[in-house]
This record gives sequence, C-alpha cells and structure tokens, in this order.
Amino acid sequence: MKKTLIDTAMYLGLVLVMVGIILPLFMGPQTMLYKYLFAAGAVLILIARVLTTYRGPHLRVKRLSRILVWSALFYCTGAFFMFYSPKPQDWLAFVLAGAVIQCYVSIAMPRAMRKSLEEDRAKADTKKKK
Repeated sequence: MKKTLIDTAMYLGLVLVMVGIILPLFMGPQTMLYKYLFAAGAVLILIARVLTTYRGPHLRVKRLSRILVWSALFYCTGAFFMFYSPKPQDWLAFVLAGAVIQCYVSIAMPRAMRKSLEEDRAKADTKKKK
C-alpha cells in the first residue's frame, strides 16, 4: 500500500514536471501555470525519493538510489529559479542536470543489481562446493 502510494506520487510528479517543461512551448512563457505545475511535480518527486529507501545489502545499489534524491533536489532548485531568477533560462540547467542524473541511474541501477545478484549466486555456489 505504502509503496504503491509512493510510486503513484513519483509518476504524478514526473508527469507534472514534464507538463511544466512542455507547457511554455505551446502556450508561451506569459502563462504562469507552468511554474506552479513544475514546482508541484518537483516537490512530489522529492518526497517520493526521500521516502523510497533501499534496504538491501548491496552498497552500489544503495548509492545509486541515494543519487536519485539529488536528481529531485536539482528539480526543486530549478523550480526555485523559475520563480526568482532574473533570466528566464536559468532553471533549464538544473532540470537538465536532474534529467542526466536520472538517466544515468536508470541505466546503471539494473546493471548493478544484475551484477550483485551474480556475485551472490557465485558466493552461494562456492559455499555449496565446500
């Protein structure tokens, strides 16, 4: 139940961030709606990332899950600069940094999990042989 709620908040936050990024392209930057949608999505992502913890024994996977919190912090910093920056493009750098981190983790985490499972199997096989 709790995991489903956190996952739903994560996906909703990601959709709101996406809409907040795309909306100025179609409606123009005069509308202020995109700022609020993006900020709400960034906060939802941050809450979901903080509440999602990895409790397994594999240190690399644990570090990668912590890096996802940094991605959410970059989104929140981008939302801050949407409201308080004199230049309208400052927030894009933080959004891109968060997206790059999220893309890296989405590639690295399955590989790290697969590698750690293989190592666990190898250790179990050597214990059986002894």
